[in-house]
Amino acid sequence: MPKRRQLGFRYADLDETLAAADVVTVHVPATAETTHLISDREFGLRKPGAVLINTARGRIIDVPALIRALADGKLKAAGLDVLPEEPVMREEAVIFRGPKTGEHDLTALIADHVLLRFPNVLVTPHNAYNTEEALHRIIETTLQNIEAFARGAPRNLVWVPQPHGGAATPEIAR
Repeated sequence: MPKRRQLGFRYADLDETLAAADVVTVHVPATAETTHLISDREFGLRKPGAVLINTARGRIIDVPALIRALADGKLKAAGLDVLPEEPVMREEAVIFRGPKTGEHDLTALIADHVLLRFPNVLVTPHNAYNTEEALHRIIETTLQNIEAFARGAPRNLVWVPQPHGGAATPEIAR
C-alpha cells in the first residue's frame, strides 16, 4: 500500500485543494511560473472561513488580491512569513537613495503596509534559521566545511554554470 494511503491523504490539483481545504500553506520556490500563483481567481475558489499561510516567497501571493479577499470576507485570516517588498519595508528610505531604477514595486510596498493593519493577519519575520538549534547546525557545518577545505577535500561546493554552454564547475573561494 502506498505511504500516502497509509497516512490517509491523496494528491489533488491546486483548484481542488483551494476549494476544499480549511487551511492552505504555500511551500513553492519563487519562479516566473509561481509569481502570483495565488491571486483573485484562486481566492475566489476558497471555501468560506479559509486560512492562507505563506512561508515560501512573498511574490507567490498577489498581495492586493489578498487584501481584497480579506476585506470581502472570502478569506478568514492569513499568516505571512514573507512579503514581496519585505527588504524595503525595513528601510523605505532606500527607495530614495541613489539613482531611480524602478526596481521597487510601490503598489506591493503599500499593500504590505496595509496588511500589517489587518487584525486577522499575522506577519512574522522570515528567519526560520534563527533558533538555537539551527544556529548550532550552521556553526557546525561551517566548521566542518573549513576543516574539509584545509584537508584539501572541500565539501558543499556551489556549482556555477559556465558561459557558452560549458559544463558547470565548482567555485572555491581563493
